[in-house]
Amino acid sequence: MKQFALYTFIIIIALLYYQFNCLNTHSLHPNNNPTPIQILQQMIDSIENIKTLKIKLNSLERFQNKYLKATSYFKISYYPQKKLYFINPERKIEILYIENKNENKALVKHPSLPISIYLDPNGAIMKKNQHYTIHELGFEYIANNIQIALSKEKEKYLNYLHYLGIHEKNNKQCHTLMYESSQFNFVPYTVQSKETVVSISRKFHINEYIIRDKNNLYYEFGYLKKGSTILIPQMYCKKAFIYIDQQTYLPVSVNLYDEKGLLESYDYLDVQKNIPLSEEEFSKHYKDYNF
Repeated sequence: MKQFALYTFIIIIALLYYQFNCLNTHSLHPNNNPTPIQILQQMIDSIENIKTLKIKLNSLERFQNKYLKATSYFKISYYPQKKLYFINPERKIEILYIENKNENKALVKHPSLPISIYLDPNGAIMKKNQHYTIHELGFEYIANNIQIALSKEKEKYLNYLHYLGIHEKNNKQCHTLMYESSQFNFVPYTVQSKETVVSISRKFHINEYIIRDKNNLYYEFGYLKKGSTILIPQMYCKKAFIYIDQQTYLPVSVNLYDEKGLLESYDYLDVQKNIPLSEEEFSKHYKDYNF
């Protein structure tokens, strides 16, 4: 269920280099390093080739004044419909989701519940103490948002992005990108009719949790009061590091920072793509599950 705000950070990167890419799409730096836009395009190509995916995810997310650490595992099959299984063994949480089934609700097994129940992935229960939902798991969401970003341009961000070369991360040789803005700040925003924290974050492509944290809206999942004023960040984050596997061009690690320091960190381990996943593995009756 944990997933980093990786997708919008990559949006920022793509925006930074879009205009430059239009002028010289295949150019290289004088030292023959690939440009960030070339790295991103190769990552998109790799993500678009994914039909099935299995990942071990180590996450660290700041929630109020403490950090929540978790190790979870998930597998996804994308065709003919999206099917997902998620487990956090330490917390004894299991989730099974099949697109367009059960009113698009997820089957959840939780130690506090006597039986498994179907819940809204975007609802208060499943979002509690989480930065993201199961819908952000995997890399498909990342690719979709990059492609949106590539249709836009924001030349003013060009000076905020740096290519740091090849570095080892999680035993992988990775292209390393750093984004750092000296103009990260907050501006007042007047809430419109039927707006939520989620809809505002998507409207402006900004970090949902930062909005919650700045305005003490940790547990507000419904409509905000129309006409009320909240503070929203002008940019998605203050600083970020992203490590992209030099061989597979899939994300290996992402670290995002706000004005307080580390906001969230995600490490993608044991990544397997396009491996056989049977229909039985997305059934609540599968032998390894406990629904």
